[in-house]
Amino acid sequence: MTPDRRTDGDVESLSQLESLESSAPFGLGLLDLDFRFVRVNEALAAINGLPVAAHAGLRVRDVAPELCAQVEPLLTGIVESGESVTRELVGATPAAPDRKGTWLSTWYPVRADGRLVGIGVVLVEVTEQRRSEQLRSVIMETMVEGLLAVDQDGHVTFMNPAAERMLGWSEDELRDRHAHGVITGDGAEIETARRQRRAVRLMEQAFMRRDGRVLPVMCSITPKPYGGSVIVFQDATEESERRRSAQPDLDAVTWAARIREALADERLELYTQPIIPLAGGTAREELLLRMTSRDGQVVPAGEFLPAAEQFGLVVDLDRWVIAQAMGVARRGRVVQVNLSAASTADTRLLDFIDRELRAGDAPPSNVIFELTETALMANAAAGEAFAGGLVELGCGLALDDFGTGFGSLTYLKRLPVQSLKIDVDFVRDLPANEANQHLVRAIVSLARSFGNETVAEGVEDEETLALLRAYGVDYAQGFYVSRPAPVALGDERPRVRPVMAPSTSSSTVPPAVPPRAA
Repeated sequence: MTPDRRTDGDVESLSQLESLESSAPFGLGLLDLDFRFVRVNEALAAINGLPVAAHAGLRVRDVAPELCAQVEPLLTGIVESGESVTRELVGATPAAPDRKGTWLSTWYPVRADGRLVGIGVVLVEVTEQRRSEQLRSVIMETMVEGLLAVDQDGHVTFMNPAAERMLGWSEDELRDRHAHGVITGDGAEIETARRQRRAVRLMEQAFMRRDGRVLPVMCSITPKPYGGSVIVFQDATEESERRRSAQPDLDAVTWAARIREALADERLELYTQPIIPLAGGTAREELLLRMTSRDGQVVPAGEFLPAAEQFGLVVDLDRWVIAQAMGVARRGRVVQVNLSAASTADTRLLDFIDRELRAGDAPPSNVIFELTETALMANAAAGEAFAGGLVELGCGLALDDFGTGFGSLTYLKRLPVQSLKIDVDFVRDLPANEANQHLVRAIVSLARSFGNETVAEGVEDEETLALLRAYGVDYAQGFYVSRPAPVALGDERPRVRPVMAPSTSSSTVPPAVPPRAA
């Protein structure tokens, strides 16, 4: 359009266009086909570090020599192809020669009457944006934690390399797939948090790997400002294993605290289980420790004694049982009391037993202490001295779990043992186990040679009881005879199951009974 044909509207439109060009926050320019500047706006002039008027007739290489190597091939390509090109330019400009910047440039052909007359440029600085993206990329590449981004519908939009390594999925495989069920397995808590747009941290979750294996993770989910969520997670396999390994110690600490409370609150209780004679003699009873929980539940010793031994509380428990046992023995009842390895090594315990015997006016012969080979082996010299001290006080001594250790015969010879308690493993399945039958008969024969009594633990049925009597075992103990029950406060004896009377031929030990048919 020639100037003399411009209408008032054309003039106004041109004025608005020039005003927009001059105030645009991005660079605008026009080059001729020799790549000389014909026109630039204020923003492009500022980038180049020259006044607007100074650009006229200057080539790109004159204005921005560091960038011309990137720009001139683009301009040549446009002249040859007539197609627009968009590229990022990286380098310094005369306005800031010591600062390397990044610009997003678009170069497009300008035509008049169908002919190419020049090349236009739009230049937008993206230096800070690219730096942020590079920093984000570095962080994503080096993160140990996995990161997943999901949109507002729960579909995966991004995952970092750590997530790919841990899960075995690539970003391309998961992109646009719903995270629920693909990655998080059940994932109910994560899905609920995503839907409710809540930030949560979950310590124990299970993500599903591509190969079908479950990956234990700790994760957090954070809602994004414009919808969707970011899930950050880390492999918790080692942490889970550490927790599993530490759990017994944590349980033991908990039990130790409960034991201390029970001692302080007097929530310990004594149970008794009868030991009946099979061929004449005085009935006995083994005293067993129980603990009552805060809610009134009775806790067996097997649940808390390991912790008591670990934290040095077992001696206190043993002393409590000993003190209670004297009150039962004073009533004419013969009681057997278990002692731990720690107690046998306690040099002050014999004095404590002596004081309790005197204070309770209990006949020492009514108190039999049970020691295991394990307890004696903990300190053989101390155990032997302790056993001798018990006998000097007039108490009895029983060797518990006899036959299970390598040193049983040695202790039988060296210690003043009164009775041998045949280990429950030799009594269990006695009617059907020929090997156990031979072992029980051998132990009975050995005990008689040393002048010791025998007690069989773990009697569960009538047939076992009959065999024990036939083999010459002196005493029997087990659920078939009587289950443990709280010690009566008076002189009432624990109830026992009526058992068959010894036969006239009981002095003759029958041959081993062959195993029963299945």
